Amino acid sequence: MRQVVILTASFFFLTPVYSQIQNDSGFVIISHRATIQIFPTANAIACTDTIGIRRTSFRNNFVTFRLPPVFDFHEASVDLHKKEIQKTENGFTIKNIPSDSLVDIVVSYSGILAFRSEFTLITNDRAVLREEEILPGGQRALESVRFSLIVPHDWQAFATGKLIKSETRGDSSLFVWEFDRPIPQIGWICAGKFTTIRSVGGTVPIAVHLFAEDSSSGKNIVTLASKIVQFYSEKFLPYRFPELNIIEVENWVAGRNVLAISVPSIVMVKQLAFTTEDTFNKAASILPHEIAHQWWPGTVFIDEQDAAFLSEGFCEYSALLYQEAHHTMTVRDSLSHHPLLRPLLMRVQQGTDIPLQQKADLRSIPTQYLKASYVHNMLRKMLGDSVFADLYHQYALRFAEHNATMSDFQHLAEMLSGKKLDWFFDQWITKTGIPQMKIYNVKSISENGQWRTRGRVRIVGYQKYSSFITVGIQTGNEMHTTQVFLGSDTNGTYHNDVPFEIFSPAKPTRAILDPFGDVLKIQKLPPKFSDIRDPGEGLMIVGSFDQEYLLGLALKDSAEFDRYGWSITIKSDSSVTLADLQNARVFLYGKSTENRVVADLQEKFPFRFTGDSILIHGEAIFDSTLAMEQIIESPYIAQGLLWWNAPFSTKAVPSLFPAETSWELVRGKDVVSSGTWDIQDENLVVNIQ
Repeated sequence: MRQVVILTASFFFLTPVYSQIQNDSGFVIISHRATIQIFPTANAIACTDTIGIRRTSFRNNFVTFRLPPVFDFHEASVDLHKKEIQKTENGFTIKNIPSDSLVDIVVSYSGILAFRSEFTLITNDRAVLREEEILPGGQRALESVRFSLIVPHDWQAFATGKLIKSETRGDSSLFVWEFDRPIPQIGWICAGKFTTIRSVGGTVPIAVHLFAEDSSSGKNIVTLASKIVQFYSEKFLPYRFPELNIIEVENWVAGRNVLAISVPSIVMVKQLAFTTEDTFNKAASILPHEIAHQWWPGTVFIDEQDAAFLSEGFCEYSALLYQEAHHTMTVRDSLSHHPLLRPLLMRVQQGTDIPLQQKADLRSIPTQYLKASYVHNMLRKMLGDSVFADLYHQYALRFAEHNATMSDFQHLAEMLSGKKLDWFFDQWITKTGIPQMKIYNVKSISENGQWRTRGRVRIVGYQKYSSFITVGIQTGNEMHTTQVFLGSDTNGTYHNDVPFEIFSPAKPTRAILDPFGDVLKIQKLPPKFSDIRDPGEGLMIVGSFDQEYLLGLALKDSAEFDRYGWSITIKSDSSVTLADLQNARVFLYGKSTENRVVADLQEKFPFRFTGDSILIHGEAIFDSTLAMEQIIESPYIAQGLLWWNAPFSTKAVPSLFPAETSWELVRGKDVVSSGTWDIQDENLVVNIQ
């Protein structure tokens, strides 16, 4: 059975950096030195934490920390003097705090984790504990951490930093982790039963910790991780943590729309990434992005509002740089062919896109990853490869272990390039929308033994955009290019229509605007099954004839979609309205003889049934075990999709799958034949007569 695997976001869970926040609590947490014992059978922990704080105000003689109310407090002390501790609705308050600038507060507490969370859970085999749900919280600027983790004797335990001690005594084991440099967060503590594979050689110790049933992939993963760390260390800044641990976690961690999570010196990867058939979401495919988080923002700290560009965008483009350098680029590393491009364009055209610089839960907006990566690419093309590479390096070097803002990044880019970039960052970072462009009036003439091609490029519509863009003319297998600029010049004059001229030794066959797909713009795309990688709302329409069978297929598919964050509605063809068909994603089940909606719409699809057979490339095909799947752009909504799943008979067992194709003839999970629609965008391509 083919498995539906929708794109899930990777994420570095950010917490605010103190230097950019107005502190109204009177203190900031600068260290944790905690001993945590995990009791799997009781679903409980016991903790003694020495919390280092720096006083920022001396108006009060008390401090208040956040902590879930499930914990019972045993005692608190400062310099061995017991202090009164008072439980609050969302934490606790300790009174009579000394007026010293630096204070260490020792708090001991324990509790059963009797709450539902996407982030914290203890089972008989493993524990995943999120910082905010087990440690006293408040505004912070962490300078050092130390964790002594006591777990069952056959478990391992992991936290940020370096393992400085491990020992087993009786029925328990102790693991002590320490890091004495600034970090933006602790993130998670992980523990459990794992099979461990360690790197051999290399400057950074790397280990992969997997569930026993998935351990066969460990050697390849640790080898890949070593190469990635080495590449980023050379390009950006040497890896600053003493080791890197890649840990397999259950699929519930951090919700359905997250595939992996990075925190300082740790990458947590869901089991799904080790078991899926979908190469797009395999562990090896997502690691370049995840490991990049150790630099962005694990080394250069940022504010939450800048996460899309300075964290996820940096990591997406760092992964692209890695794959580009190793000649291993796939559709995940592409821009113009990325499966999230259509959903991104849909958001833009529907007016629901948001600026890159904005606080948002990026787990629910994965298109921001692609948009941010595109903007990094456009900046690279404008600055040039060498300046852009130096920008990444200098950004890491100058702001290592410090907070950096979008303004810091822009000023550094301007200094290194000698260019004013206000217009670029204002248009692409702080505003919404993307331009629509058109190439037109293209003519080629023969002159003095060569061909001169002239034409014009313009911005379509009334919104003002500025952009450098490449124009290319194709002669056989060669592409001859020039670059033009649309928008406001240095005098503030707006040019939305500019000429171009290109010379070539042979007559060109066509002119192409942005032939390499470097600029984010409105464009036509061939619909592909992979376009459903952005979870959202969908409507499945089931034919009334053979309804039990078709409904069974839809229910099976919708259950898979639900696992990956979709909201699916199933309707019978007899109850469907025009408003239903205006849904952005519509899935049709059954042939025209079985589904009234299909009967009305099948003329929109390139392949249609004649009786029980379908004609493909001139050959009539019928096989009761086959199913024909096609996806086209919706005639009812811009960038919307219609997916038609047509089993030849009830013997067919098709399943939806986000393949990089527009149509597939399938037998179960096997693809018999497939292809992609040939789409030409008349705004971007002109054939030359």
